[in-house]
Amino acid sequence: MKKHTTPIFLLGWSLSILNVLTFINGVNAQEWSQKADMVNPRLFFSVAAVDNEIYVIGGMLTSPIDSVEAYVPDTNKWVEKTSLPSARAGVVSCEVDGKIYVIGGWDGQNPALGTVEEYDPKTNTWTQKADMPTPRSFFSAVAVEGKIYAFGGVAQNVGPVLSTVEEYDPKTDTWTKKADMPNTRSGMAAIVFRDKIYLIGGVQNVQGPAVKNVEEYDPNTDTWTKKANMPTPRTALAVSKVNSKIYAIGGTSVVQGPGLTTVEIYDPLTDIWEKSTDMPTARVFLGAGTVNNKIYAVGGVVEGLGPQILPTVEEFTSDSLSIAALDKFLTFWGNIKIEN
Repeated sequence: MKKHTTPIFLLGWSLSILNVLTFINGVNAQEWSQKADMVNPRLFFSVAAVDNEIYVIGGMLTSPIDSVEAYVPDTNKWVEKTSLPSARAGVVSCEVDGKIYVIGGWDGQNPALGTVEEYDPKTNTWTQKADMPTPRSFFSAVAVEGKIYAFGGVAQNVGPVLSTVEEYDPKTDTWTKKADMPNTRSGMAAIVFRDKIYLIGGVQNVQGPAVKNVEEYDPNTDTWTKKANMPTPRTALAVSKVNSKIYAIGGTSVVQGPGLTTVEIYDPLTDIWEKSTDMPTARVFLGAGTVNNKIYAVGGVVEGLGPQILPTVEEFTSDSLSIAALDKFLTFWGNIKIEN
């Protein structure tokens, strides 16, 4: 009888791979690490990730500013970019086809703006676009299939809170009214998964309280679906997506209250939340961007509208990366047939 065994070199190779994966898992157990501080700390800014760089746009110190800077994870350095044409705080930014659209906010004179300006990272230039029909700040916006969707926010710095949803098409430079949100909301976070938009947390009026609400918007049908509540009620939080998981980061549970270190993970496929490793620095009004499956939490303040504006940047490495690698390895290994 002929007996076949697995070649020794394959066994050695497999053990080496497993050792590497074990090492990666050990590194990822740390998860958060400190990175180079933002050059110009600010409040009420916006973040957009394009071409492996994270852009921090606008915001305010004692008044709205026009500063734009990009963080380059590969070099752990910040690069100054061409300033916004108009100084604005409370803005929202979205990337479509490699260009960044900076929308809304306020300029220190007008309580809310509909201003839209397009930034081209390749030429480092700005172009004026059609105003959003509903001037607002502290709203959320994301891009799906080449179109931008703006949700809620406040019509003035002190309210009222809106349920308004509007769609922007960069190709035609036009805005269209869409179905209102089920509830008024501002200070919430928005993110896209499989062409559906998830709105997370926020407040339903300017005095609070912070809510746990999660709602899914389908741009294809212009309809809303209630989803599982976030475990910790929060407003002024940040969100990022790695693989198929959504990370809700920081924020505060009390309007003008202390920032949180809380990180919770939402799985849109199962509609289930779970706890993740806390962020090292508690903060509210922070931003977040994802580059190469790593999350970068940027800036924020220690407490509500307090004076301590943070330059802090912290990088989060998800252990889902090593799990994915392990799955691939086990699939490959399972395809190796051993005959006796």
